[in-house]
Amino acid sequence: MGKTFHHLKFTQRKKIKEMLDMGIKKTEIAHSLGVHTATIYREIERGSVDGRYDPDYAENIYKRQLSEKGMQPLCIISPELAEYIAKLILDEGRSPAKIINMLQENPKYAVVPKSSATIYNAIDNGLIPGVTRENLNSDITTVFNDGQIHIAKWVRNALKIKDGDKLSFEVVNNKIIFSKANEQS
Repeated sequence: MGKTFHHLKFTQRKKIKEMLDMGIKKTEIAHSLGVHTATIYREIERGSVDGRYDPDYAENIYKRQLSEKGMQPLCIISPELAEYIAKLILDEGRSPAKIINMLQENPKYAVVPKSSATIYNAIDNGLIPGVTRENLNSDITTVFNDGQIHIAKWVRNALKIKDGDKLSFEVVNNKIIFSKANEQS
């Protein structure tokens, strides 16, 4: 699992000032606040006036920069677009990649997501109503060259199948049934 990042809170900025005034080293301040040492150095550099760290000044800079951040996600700007994407996923079983293509061809939407990652992020952030990653799971696969079959990642994860695992199969009533092969030592 990747790291999660959090912005410093005003109370943490005040604590930085207090600890600096007490002569505490920056590495100890970082450890005390549970942040990386580089975070403390950047914060002090960004929030200093005339060589002295000022938590009020630092907080004002933080709020200004936050307000100047990029545009809001498309699905917040256009709830109609979010509803349409939900319909395409839930009712038609479309993938984010297919949805991008459909939206680019639809003159109704002037601004559309540029990549499927935008749709995945919107789903993860709850911006597509009623849709979760599980709704994207498909129970259909494709046979590729030389009979290779792609097993969807969600299936591999659910069954704890990893690269190199051996699968056995049998054909029953015109259906292929796979199972993990018993490994003999």
